[in-house]
Amino acid sequence: MATILPRRAGFVCQSCKKSLATNSSQRQFSSIARSLSSRNLASRPTRGTIPSLPQLRCASVSASQSRANKRPLPRLQKSREPEKAAEAADSGIITLNPADVLVSLKQDISKIISANAVPPQDTIIVLLDLIYQLSNVIIFGINKGPNEVENKNGENLADSVLRDLAEGKSDEPVYIANKEMSAPFRTNAAGTLAELTWTLVRDPKVFISSDVLNIYTRIQCLLGTPEYLPEIFNLFAHKKIPHSNSSPVTYSDPWSKLPKYAVPHATASIALQAAILKKNLPLALAVIDTTVATPAFRANKLLTKASIPLLGVGALPALAYAGSSWVASTQNTMDFEMSKYTSIAAAMAYIGTLSTIGFVAITTSNDQMERVVWRPGTHLSARWLREEEREFFDRLALAWGFEDKARRGEESGEDWQTLRDECGVRDMILDKTDLMEGMQ
Repeated sequence: MATILPRRAGFVCQSCKKSLATNSSQRQFSSIARSLSSRNLASRPTRGTIPSLPQLRCASVSASQSRANKRPLPRLQKSREPEKAAEAADSGIITLNPADVLVSLKQDISKIISANAVPPQDTIIVLLDLIYQLSNVIIFGINKGPNEVENKNGENLADSVLRDLAEGKSDEPVYIANKEMSAPFRTNAAGTLAELTWTLVRDPKVFISSDVLNIYTRIQCLLGTPEYLPEIFNLFAHKKIPHSNSSPVTYSDPWSKLPKYAVPHATASIALQAAILKKNLPLALAVIDTTVATPAFRANKLLTKASIPLLGVGALPALAYAGSSWVASTQNTMDFEMSKYTSIAAAMAYIGTLSTIGFVAITTSNDQMERVVWRPGTHLSARWLREEEREFFDRLALAWGFEDKARRGEESGEDWQTLRDECGVRDMILDKTDLMEGMQ
């Protein structure tokens, strides 16, 4: 596996980059507790004890509840004095030992893998949510990422968290590390978390739902380890489905071409961006092959975006017949049958012509294309169905090529030739000559 650098975490949004550009996250959040004493925080009820992971697993909660109400991280620092613990609970900020939490997660994942029963889906989601929060603690020093806190102009992540606590916008406790984490520890912890998450999700007894896939992708991109993504994307459609009420566990084969096995476009886009940040072209190509280039993705696009227009086209003859019959009955200038069939022909010609023009306009539009275009002769339906695939290759060309438009076409090297060949075998052209700058 490639070297894991949590400070250069794989996919980081603009607000995350802004936070990382400021002082060390650990130094920021080490001053939160001290600064809270000088602020007039709204009083909030004292929380009870934090449930441990085994207790959370016994709780019967839905997947949506486990995502909306994030579970606090287990096993807090036991050496805190009662007064300090009460003060931390009142302020909403609690410290924890990341090493202890990591050991706890290892034990719980080992129990799930070694068990002879299918774990409940809620248990997997809660466990992944805990891993995601711990990943935030390792990367940012706090269990909330920059995209989970409202950020104002010129405000860093620490100030945003303090403002949310002071204004009472968040009723969930904030967890920070009890001491500054060294760079080697952060690197090792990030690698361990990435491997633990991958081991958990690829276990045959764990069913990969859309919710599991979404949070798994967020974790790996946050930790800067997108190399763990393509295999899970492939398993999402091809992994055998475990039966929860069977002992021993039995499995059934899925039909990988069903629309429900399509990786969402937003998830695929995040994974591709993480691979681009790693400058790993084979990884980026693997992400494309297991997401937007799959039959399930095309079937899902056809179902969600083309089903209504296709139904309208299919119902057009019946609608035209009914409308023409009514029109023919309201006139007396020509025979009823002639009037009816004339109206049907006119309606079919009008709507059919407009539909054809619209279809051609949609499938041949190229304003969104920059460096990768379709090869002449590619079917219009294929262009529309595979537009996301072409879009992803366009992003790769922009990431690996020169930013200066005047130098486009001068790129060379093994990666660039590989990218050009991949475009060629997929009916695409990289840097078509007559579309380049100054060659029109």
